[in-house]
Amino acid sequence: MAKKIKGVTCITRNGSTYWYARVEGERVYCGKGDKGYKLAVAARAKQVARQYENREIAAGLKVKKAGFKTLRDLCNWYMQLPKVQRLVSYERKVFASVHLLKHLGSRRLVNVDADVLEKYRERRVAEGAQSGTIDYEIGALSAIYRLALKRKKIQSDLVPGEFPIAREINPRRIISEEEFYQLHTAADPDFADVLLCGYETAMRSGEICSLRANQIYLNIAHISGVTVDYIDLGIFDTKTGARRTVPISPKLKEVLDRRLHGLEPDDYVFTYRGRGGYKKHYTPVAVSIKFKALCKNSGITHGDKVLNEKGERVGVVFHCFRHTRTTRWVEMGFSDEIIRRATGHRSLEAYQNYVKLDPAAVMRLVVSYEAKRYTDDIKFAQTLDSGGF
Repeated sequence: MAKKIKGVTCITRNGSTYWYARVEGERVYCGKGDKGYKLAVAARAKQVARQYENREIAAGLKVKKAGFKTLRDLCNWYMQLPKVQRLVSYERKVFASVHLLKHLGSRRLVNVDADVLEKYRERRVAEGAQSGTIDYEIGALSAIYRLALKRKKIQSDLVPGEFPIAREINPRRIISEEEFYQLHTAADPDFADVLLCGYETAMRSGEICSLRANQIYLNIAHISGVTVDYIDLGIFDTKTGARRTVPISPKLKEVLDRRLHGLEPDDYVFTYRGRGGYKKHYTPVAVSIKFKALCKNSGITHGDKVLNEKGERVGVVFHCFRHTRTTRWVEMGFSDEIIRRATGHRSLEAYQNYVKLDPAAVMRLVVSYEAKRYTDDIKFAQTLDSGGF
């Protein structure tokens, strides 16, 4: 005779035994005979295990399983979150997830570890991706896992022990004044304004493309009595979520004065005439394409992949304007803290990657030292002559 188990019952008719199990408060038929008994016992055991698991989850002792089996399931959950979709960097995260899912999407979460990510890096390098791009993709994956763990969607043992980041620092090069003049002269009037804004403000292309009339303040009377011009970028306008005050140079002020004429507060500042004469605002992709064509027409090497014998980048991209202006501000003697208020760099490490001083700028230390020492020698001699000792 079968052993009595709580929640498992049977009915005998015409010599056959029919077995039932109580699941989720209902009596569920499982079959007849020995096979039905085994199925009823198994169903009841799962129900009891589920009850204990729910108690552990309620007590905070266990994470509820969200049903994520593959990395694709986890990425899809993350990319559909409103919090993530509001990020300024959402578009870039989408591109990163495309490459991640291409190589790792079908992998089960339990099979994703540091070794798999190292192989992913090798594949992306073979495809021609830059080290910084791969670092961003792996960093994005790390953010996905961290948020899923924080929201108790996955268990901690599913998180890779390491997200290997190379951190190869090879900053983009500075654009000289001659090169900028060459590019600015060859560009059409609308795109020339975009180039000038990037060169004068160190703003990212996405920030320039999204710039609206109500973010620009001209001829503002400051409490000090000085009239100031600036661009106010809020926490939702920047990549890092840092509020910034970007100064407007006299050259850029002329451009903005002209472009703001007739605009409503929410209108985009930098627009152009598209096909059919319709007004369109620039996008980062459109800026990248136009800048590449402009470099080609101007005879200037474009891109990040071309390196010289020292391993330094030879080509340029639009983001080089951000490196250039940041470096120029440093050369002018402004403090790092003031410059970071304008550039929006959260960490000093990230900020320092944008500063690439020319050797001639470094040699000023020697010139300044010699001048100071000469001045000190004169003062010292005058002190001796005056009988100070």
